[in-house]
Amino acid sequence: MPPRREGWGLGVSRGWIDLHLYAMATAAVLTGALLWWTNASWRENLAVYPPLRGELRQCRSDIIKAYLAVERYRTGSAPAMPAEADAYMEQALAAVGAVIAGQGQFAAGRFTSGEEAQSVAANLETYRQAIVRFGELLRQPPSGAGDSPELLDVERHAAFAGLEKLGDSLDNTFEKRLAAATNRQDRLSQLLFYVWLTFLAVLAVTLSLAGARRRRAEAALLESEGRYRLLFEQFVDVIMLVDEDTQRILDCNPAVALEWGYAREEVVGQKLSTFRLENVEAGLPAPAWFDRADGRRVANREMRLVTRHGAIRDVSVKSAFFNLDGRRVRLELHRDVTERKKGETALAEREAMLRGLGDNLPEGVIYKIEVQPDGSRRFLYVSRGVERLFGVAADEALRDAGSVFVRFEPEDLQGLRRAEAEALADLVVFNVQARFRGADGAARWGQLRAAPRRTPEGGVVFDGILVDVTEHKRVEERLRQAMTEAKAASTAKSEFLANISHEVRTPLNGVLGMLQLLETSLLSKEDADHVHTALACGRGLVRVLADILDFSLLEAERLVPRRDDCDIHGLVAEVLEVFSLESDRKGLALVSDVALDVPPQVTTDTARLRQILFNVVGNAVKFTEAGTVRLDVNLASRHERDVHLLFTVTDTGIGIPPDKIEAIFEPFTQLDGSLTRKYGGTGLGLGIVKRLVGLLDGFVTVESGPGRGTQLCFSIRCQPARQRTPATGDETLGGPDATHAVRVLVVEDEAVNRMATVSMLRKMGFAAQAVEDGDEALDALDGAAFDVVLMDIQMPRLSGDEATRRIRRGERPGIDPGIPIIALTAHAMDGDRERYLACGMDDYLSKPVDIAALGRAVARAAGPRPRPDA
Repeated sequence: MPPRREGWGLGVSRGWIDLHLYAMATAAVLTGALLWWTNASWRENLAVYPPLRGELRQCRSDIIKAYLAVERYRTGSAPAMPAEADAYMEQALAAVGAVIAGQGQFAAGRFTSGEEAQSVAANLETYRQAIVRFGELLRQPPSGAGDSPELLDVERHAAFAGLEKLGDSLDNTFEKRLAAATNRQDRLSQLLFYVWLTFLAVLAVTLSLAGARRRRAEAALLESEGRYRLLFEQFVDVIMLVDEDTQRILDCNPAVALEWGYAREEVVGQKLSTFRLENVEAGLPAPAWFDRADGRRVANREMRLVTRHGAIRDVSVKSAFFNLDGRRVRLELHRDVTERKKGETALAEREAMLRGLGDNLPEGVIYKIEVQPDGSRRFLYVSRGVERLFGVAADEALRDAGSVFVRFEPEDLQGLRRAEAEALADLVVFNVQARFRGADGAARWGQLRAAPRRTPEGGVVFDGILVDVTEHKRVEERLRQAMTEAKAASTAKSEFLANISHEVRTPLNGVLGMLQLLETSLLSKEDADHVHTALACGRGLVRVLADILDFSLLEAERLVPRRDDCDIHGLVAEVLEVFSLESDRKGLALVSDVALDVPPQVTTDTARLRQILFNVVGNAVKFTEAGTVRLDVNLASRHERDVHLLFTVTDTGIGIPPDKIEAIFEPFTQLDGSLTRKYGGTGLGLGIVKRLVGLLDGFVTVESGPGRGTQLCFSIRCQPARQRTPATGDETLGGPDATHAVRVLVVEDEAVNRMATVSMLRKMGFAAQAVEDGDEALDALDGAAFDVVLMDIQMPRLSGDEATRRIRRGERPGIDPGIPIIALTAHAMDGDRERYLACGMDDYLSKPVDIAALGRAVARAAGPRPRPDA
């Protein structure tokens, strides 16, 4: 049982009573001192005020006597000026002097302020001077020069009245001060009386409270003893009181039965060694001793004991030493730590496992490094992988982190430091690659990833991992080389396609040109049909070629949409016009409807939109034998500056099975791929349509069924274009005179194309002349006047684009640098048009050229040109 706390409550109660007695004695002494001080002050005031007041009254009496004596003389009652008047005045002055001297003593009193004393002294001095003046008036004879007896009497009466008034004031002052001193003494006496009564009441109350406190302290002591006994009994850990000399257990709490399985009676009186497990002390840590602030020593140790049931338990023992009734004892707290020890063992095993994983990490190092505020670094942990990668022992790396960092390339080490600083600023993970010299001295690549965290000391700890990525870098290099080769192959493919396009379009331009010329001739109906069929076949070949080239660009993701103004009504009319002959031949109704809310002009890629409509409407006409093909354009939505246009192509053709709808958008796919199929084609059309619509930020949907036609809808996102205002006469300079033909210079190296182009121009009424290359074009322009130049690009000696640059630079004075130049070329790959316009050309036509498109381009170029700026 813990030792009893002796009479603490009673001691406190006695101390409380003694404290009140001391306080009452001190209060009595202070009250006596206050009473003595009050009486002394009262005696001082009584000793000062009455004599001063008596002297003042004697002074006033002497003044009155002197004044009466002089008045008797004035009235004739006395034969001569009485001598006693001067004596009275001298006595009055002496009395005033005595009052002034007494006032000096009064001014040094305890209850007189400095200002009040000065005021009384000033009044007394004024009174003395008034007495002197009054004495002079009394002694003055009535026959003095310039003074009448009546005026002198008035002055004496006034002076006497002033003296009386000052005397009354001084007498009242002394009287008030004496009364104030009397009142103050009365108040202090009353205060002392009430203080004594209060002290007596407080003393009675405090003595009563002290008695009650003593009784409560005794009850609290009993309650405390019971509470400590209850805590001792109910504590979950085993508590023992052991005799230091005999090592026997003097007392223990009931927890010994629950923890060790022994009854309390079986433990008390036994030695503690009885319950210890033998031959295990050598494996336990030595006891740890601690000195407490109160000077007492405390010991912590671990032991193992055997319970009644034979179980071995690990116990942590904390011991405190003291004396109890003259005996040296120790109070021991036994806490079962068996589960904690198991957890520590499991934690150690897990730590060993993780350390083993880190040490055996192939081609990698796990580390924890601390960066001090001064910039120094030290490894707190580093796995054994540092030996395999850097050839530095782990112990050496822990002692000197520089032995590892010195093996990094200097520029990569600087990058690592910058990455650490950036990661520390935001406390984010950094991920960098750096080169280092491996254990064999060869250069290797490492991937470092680490997360920073701040320490309480102001440093930073990075938990990270370094992985050897040398093989990954080699793979990346091979991939980079493969990508370079792939890009070269793609470039070669693009160049091959461009060459194929050029070489195919060049003869096609001659073929279609001659056919268009032949079509304009006088032919029989049969011959005209033959020419028309040949033209349709040639144009179909051009469309196939365009689809192949566009598909190649789409597959390479090199097709970039352009932004130009598009006339929706004109585009719809143009598309329907292209297919009007075939629809007429089949007897189809080819109709269109553009909603009123559709903007007349929008900004989009006009060429790609035209290509989409050609493919979609062309498919509808091709797969419809009878009925109608309809093209509708509606405004789907509008949001701020963006509008979405919905194009719907509806036909009454053969239809598409539901399970084939997705397949028709795949490249090179047709519904009927057999050798006996009725409808031809490459299978690229709708595949290109889907990609082009996606390029224009839209979507495609199809609704169809066998025998009930097809409805294909697609949308594009565009912006309304601002309406152009027609040019006025003040804004343009006149072009060629309408009374003569437009003079066109054709620059073309291929003879058939040159002849076909010149013939088409002359058929349309233009005056055409041809040359074979750029040098000849410069000579022709220098020697004659032309309105328009049709310039081929790929020509011997001087190419068309270089000839255009020379013209625009004005290298020859005889050539107009602003002459309109139209590119007429078989280079029709994506980007060619922009490239040739950028070199100074005004327009662009791709081969094979349509005679109508050629005529419109020449007429447009030969029209009025904008007036140059002043």
